[in-house]
Amino acid sequence: MRGDLLTIYFTSDTHGYLYPTHFRDLKPQPMGLLSMRFPKDENTLVIDGGDTIQGSPLTYFCHISGIEPPVAPAMNDRGYDYVTLGNHDFNYGPENLGRYLHSLNARCLCANVQDAEGRLPVTPATVHTLGNGLRIGLVGIVTDWVNRWEKKANLVGLTVSDPLEAARAAIAALPPYDVLVGIYHGGIEKDLTTGRVLSDTDENIACRLCEELPFDLLLTGHQHIALAEGQWHGVHLVQTPCNATHYVRVTLDENRQFHSELCSVSDHADLTEEEQQLMNRLNDWLDHPVGRLSRPLWPQDHLTMALRGTPIADFFNQVQLAASGADISCAALANSVRGFDSSVTVRDVVASYVYSNTLVVLEVTGRILRQALEQCASYFDVDEENRVRIHPHFLEPKEAHYNYDYFAGITYTIDLNRPVGSRITALLRQRRPVEMGETFTLCMCDYRATGAGDFDFYRSCRRVKEIQTDISELILDYLRSHDTIQIRENAAYRVILPTPSR
Repeated sequence: MRGDLLTIYFTSDTHGYLYPTHFRDLKPQPMGLLSMRFPKDENTLVIDGGDTIQGSPLTYFCHISGIEPPVAPAMNDRGYDYVTLGNHDFNYGPENLGRYLHSLNARCLCANVQDAEGRLPVTPATVHTLGNGLRIGLVGIVTDWVNRWEKKANLVGLTVSDPLEAARAAIAALPPYDVLVGIYHGGIEKDLTTGRVLSDTDENIACRLCEELPFDLLLTGHQHIALAEGQWHGVHLVQTPCNATHYVRVTLDENRQFHSELCSVSDHADLTEEEQQLMNRLNDWLDHPVGRLSRPLWPQDHLTMALRGTPIADFFNQVQLAASGADISCAALANSVRGFDSSVTVRDVVASYVYSNTLVVLEVTGRILRQALEQCASYFDVDEENRVRIHPHFLEPKEAHYNYDYFAGITYTIDLNRPVGSRITALLRQRRPVEMGETFTLCMCDYRATGAGDFDFYRSCRRVKEIQTDISELILDYLRSHDTIQIRENAAYRVILPTPSR
């Protein structure tokens, strides 16, 4: 019996999670690129879909310490052949990205990223001939919403164009191939079973790529969905969860049929001496005490925190108001948050505020402020029996609890007996009703200031100032500058629950 014609091992959105740990504690976890091994022969490709060099306490520690994170050596050791770029790979600037790409043995394919200054070794596409003679066409692309999210300073000299048209042009320029594979750092905009539209923006266009381009296999990322054996318009689709908890193994059999499976990861990695030394340094840094809180701040489930408020978000807003001098602050929580003990360590901070965000202060009107609160109020869904749940829009096609914001500097009421768009029944600042035409300064992370998360109205607001220090660093500085930080009980808002059905 003949073997498979092609085997692909695919990772994506590893976010610098190299070690078998989620960094919230010292217990080994089944995750990490260093826990993965990919058996290779001449008919095997190892491919990564981007968001590789930013997003973990490890990469943050390396960045602030001037250490080159060992991502590229780990990938070289595992035999990667091709990578594409993810939106978070731009977060530390083009020079940092260039060092990573130049250190890789793998080739970077990204058809819709052009570097006018020649720092990034990126090509649009290629044809890879396997040992058995099969010619594999490969095209890489990244969501062009990079242009909305990324700091302008990190895109100087770079152009991120429309991914569909760039892929179309790259495919047209390819020499002859037998199988066409897309590596897309972007997600899936439709339910693959029903065809229901899950996202009506062009942030994620995997289905459209399948419909308009001649791909046989599309390797997707960005949404962190665990997906194998997906199908759309005759194209085989896969995606991995984030943080190197799984990879996907794809095979092409002798009948030219694709098969795929999600593969779990061990909680053990055989580390080199250098890798172990770096881990020891990292843990020493993570466990260093930096301050005290008047009480522990532990997370609850997402719905409970959204309904009742959470002191974790209150603490983040306290820091942001102090750093910015703004009238009002809003902060979100990551999908997964460690929380804080009374004695706070660096680990608490970087595992609770996990984003590489900075602060932006906008000038907003009362009208804009009310729009923002209404958008947050859409997080709640009320079923036929008047039970409150999280709206599917925040769960599909990916979990996006980070698009619910908690506010400080105002008080407000959300009435879930009212329809979406008119749920804010009271909005006060300093005990006085906020008028539509009043103006305020509102601080938020730079991601939200781009309008991301269906807050498009922020894009029209004047930027009063930008604070180019990572928010996690602002939190650490705030902790170091106080003996004991008093955490007040949350009283910023209340939610009126729907009347129980009879």
